[in-house]
Amino acid sequence: MTVADLHTGAAQLTDALVQLEASWGRVRPAWNDETSRHFEAEHLAAISPTIRMTLDAVNRLADVLARAERECQDEER
Repeated sequence: MTVADLHTGAAQLTDALVQLEASWGRVRPAWNDETSRHFEAEHLAAISPTIRMTLDAVNRLADVLARAERECQDEER
């Protein structure tokens, strides 16, 4: 029995980031003014690196939890 499934949430977060980047890529050429540049700088610029760091941390945590789960199962046998 798996104690925690972090991979599903991480995959959903990855998909959301891909969709956001694709949507912004489609909108950006048509919305090219000071407001769009401000929106990109203030709201979008930090999202991708932050999510990628978060996903790295989630993957490391998933590895730790999987190892702990295996060790607990070994002790039960």
